[in-house]
Amino acid sequence: MNIIDLSLTIDNSCMTCGTPWHERVQIEKMGSLETVGRNTSRFLLGSHSATHMDAPLHFIKGKYGIDEIDPERCWGPVSCVDLRGKKRGTVVELRDIENVEITERMLFVFGWWKNWKTPRYYKRFPFFSIEAIRYLIESGMRFLALDTPSPDDGSGIQEMDDSPNHKILLENDVIIVEYLTNTDQIDFSKKYEIAALPLKIAGADGAPARVIIKEI
Repeated sequence: MNIIDLSLTIDNSCMTCGTPWHERVQIEKMGSLETVGRNTSRFLLGSHSATHMDAPLHFIKGKYGIDEIDPERCWGPVSCVDLRGKKRGTVVELRDIENVEITERMLFVFGWWKNWKTPRYYKRFPFFSIEAIRYLIESGMRFLALDTPSPDDGSGIQEMDDSPNHKILLENDVIIVEYLTNTDQIDFSKKYEIAALPLKIAGADGAPARVIIKEI
């Protein structure tokens, strides 16, 4: 099988969004073969660290958490869209996607993952206009994956409202998967299915996920 792993490795140098309240990833040894006869580890990480899935609860009060997302929604055919022509700080407008076939699961490739663990990663990544997001939802998209940190404007100049695209997507029960990697291995002439399975944590607003695509 031709499988591409789109998941970032979680380690102690894993980047986070940079806000003062967000925990840095810590992976520590709890027990070792020498001390207790087995290796065990302790993980401290935010629910939106590295490759992860957002649950509606992330932004919408009273909505459901990651443990209530049906796994069937996270596995199946996916349309891969090449947006590598969108440069730093540019916007995906409606005209950029109105000729793209919209399916239930969409994977948007910008090539931004190459900035991972550099100062550029969280600065002026490409993002979607609200008009484009609404069009995708109205056309039947229910799963959005991308190799940037967010479908929203990271610089905060798009709208006065914080993260409007997240709110529109999650209010409409669209699954969001962010921080993908290795998207340069995708052949856009081929068809793929995706599996994006988050940790099943009760009432969580999101969780790290192992995300793969397989050629079909």
